Amino acid sequence: MATDDWELKEKREVVESLREQLTIEGELVGLYEEYERGTGNKAMGRVMQMFRLDSQRHINIIQAAIELLEGEDVFTEDKEPLKESLARHLELEAEALRRANTILGKVWVEETKGLKELLHMWRDDERRHHAAIKDLASRTYFRLTSNDMVALFRDEAFLEDRYRKSRQFREKKSQAG
Repeated sequence: MATDDWELKEKREVVESLREQLTIEGELVGLYEEYERGTGNKAMGRVMQMFRLDSQRHINIIQAAIELLEGEDVFTEDKEPLKESLARHLELEAEALRRANTILGKVWVEETKGLKELLHMWRDDERRHHAAIKDLASRTYFRLTSNDMVALFRDEAFLEDRYRKSRQFREKKSQAG
């Protein structure tokens, strides 16, 4: 029980730290919105919008992490829409990567450093999106310790079933005690 108390305390500290980061990301969103509205330059307005949207994306990532830490379960059926979108995303992304590489191959793009950096950011984001969707769609969202030998040899459905039963047992135990 002491380990459970320690882990619960540690999780609360992590959630609190993430909530503090949510506040910072919210401030950044406001800052970039202000810059975005204040600039008369369309290109710089888009750059500020890009950073604002990135901070909004961070808010979603952090909020999802908090929800997981606070007990939100994610099972195979919850990940199906993400898995289904992967094939279409790959099709569209392949074209985007081909297009980005073609554009980046132009001499004048190479010589225009700011433009080159923006286009590299776009291409690299496309690559990261593919990896992120693939990883997030295939990962388990419950704790598996490094010494859990069963996890090495069983599929996700078995592990999810074991997790659900374990969680039900813990809930019954806490209600009884």
